[in-house]
Amino acid sequence: MTDLGAERTDRQKPNNPDSQAMLNRLKENQFPADGWETFLDPDIRNFFDELFFKTGLKRSAVIRDANVSRTYGYQLMDGSRRGQRDYYISIALAMCLDLRMTQRLLAVTNTGGLHPLIKRDAAIIFAVNHGYDNDKLYAFLIELGLPPLDTGLEE
Repeated sequence: MTDLGAERTDRQKPNNPDSQAMLNRLKENQFPADGWETFLDPDIRNFFDELFFKTGLKRSAVIRDANVSRTYGYQLMDGSRRGQRDYYISIALAMCLDLRMTQRLLAVTNTGGLHPLIKRDAAIIFAVNHGYDNDKLYAFLIELGLPPLDTGLEE
């Protein structure tokens, strides 16, 4: 019985080294007052600014590739409007983000991460891992009989 308990504990540990480091810090006697940079930044604008700086991409190109209306896309990225999860997934695909950064984008925007046990999410994870763009993901989801990303143009 001891082995099963140990196995269950091991499965519950996160694989992400950032999450594991934060969990270790939270086990200490005091809440970490220093090193706030290890927490997710809730400011969407700062997150996107840093992301665009690191990738060298232009916002206009990403918005176009994400099939999001121009005005709405800028509002999503500066945090003045909150969008549905599918919009942020579409932006992540347009930016060619890896799965780790896609999950982080979804966390910063408070739209819920991708879960591999949900069929549609699993298909999106596969697409992200294989570098699909929005058009290829659309075809892939339709082929699997799953609903495509809902990024109807909004103004």
